[in-house]
Amino acid sequence: MPSETLDKAINTASKQKQFFCKFIALNDVGMTGGHQEGIYLPVKAAPLFFDEQGLRGENTERWVNFHLQDGSVVQPKAKWYGNKTRKEYRITRFWAHTPFDKQEQLGNLIIIIKESFDDYHVFVLNKEKDIETFLNTFGISLLNNNAVYGVDGFEGDKEDKLSKEIKKYAALQDDFPVTTDVALKARELYLNVLKKREWHPDTALLDWIQIEYTIFKEIENVIYTPQLQGITGNMDLFADFANSVLNRRKSRAGKSLEHHAHFIFDQFELPFAHPGKTEGNKKPDFLFPSNKAYKDMQFPEHLLTFLGAKTTCKDRWRQILNEADRIPQKHLLTLQQGISENQLEEMKAENVVLVVPKPLHKTYPPKYQSELLDLNTFIMSQMEKYS
Repeated sequence: MPSETLDKAINTASKQKQFFCKFIALNDVGMTGGHQEGIYLPVKAAPLFFDEQGLRGENTERWVNFHLQDGSVVQPKAKWYGNKTRKEYRITRFWAHTPFDKQEQLGNLIIIIKESFDDYHVFVLNKEKDIETFLNTFGISLLNNNAVYGVDGFEGDKEDKLSKEIKKYAALQDDFPVTTDVALKARELYLNVLKKREWHPDTALLDWIQIEYTIFKEIENVIYTPQLQGITGNMDLFADFANSVLNRRKSRAGKSLEHHAHFIFDQFELPFAHPGKTEGNKKPDFLFPSNKAYKDMQFPEHLLTFLGAKTTCKDRWRQILNEADRIPQKHLLTLQQGISENQLEEMKAENVVLVVPKPLHKTYPPKYQSELLDLNTFIMSQMEKYS
């Protein structure tokens, strides 16, 4: 069941139609050791708070009213820092006046919805299902950590060409292709349009998932636009349609990660089963080197590796704990952007090792970053184990 906070966030964002959301990062809560203060705002979010663009050499600020999800109101500042070497927008004087424990907010989703030039509604979602439902409702990529509603896509000449190729492909679709086909198309465009002849597992995985997401959204536009025209004014049909869209978006996201990971492991010629099969009907996402080896009680347990794959893992990481009894240490591939120190300690206590694409390591608390595996390091360890 969706939470009351999620319902309010979706309803308010749908009504007001202008909002900014982001995963709360280290520097948003003062965990980087730098001098930055407050919630970072990308340049494209500035029009939500300022009439004019900030000028170099000047600082600009103004008080705003933030209406929080518990009904309370706080008055932080929207600030533009343009003096000296700084050139950024932030929301300051926020955490100290709210009921939130800012140290526990890392990786949560903050949503700032504009009602008027002075008044904004603010929600913080901390449950995976709520976060994913909100992002899927508004068609926002999990990897887009500074999203202004209605603004999405790539920038630059190469990416303009990429967008054109995506539109061409989408225009040919009269139904949704199977997820493996869309994943394959994403990698094809990455190779032929962006000219990425050589790729690194960590960065390529993120790029492929983002391209695939953009393809999927464009196919939605092609297929759903005429369908919407046919149900205008019928609220029951519209509700069914909206639920169908949301369910398709949720289902696609998890499969995308698995498809691209499968391809990467194949390219490195790793032995693995996808899905795996262990005790009873348990089916872990990836099992190395094979299901046959796992069933063979004579096969050395230290040569067995379990890898779960979950786009987010703040809550769901516990689901993998009993999926392979013979393998005490569980590896979990995730795109999660930041987790609180308390949650990371819980994972460590349960012998869970996170495999996180290298560019996302910087979103985790500094003292835990060395305990993360990047995807390339995980692959190298498996190659060494089975060479």
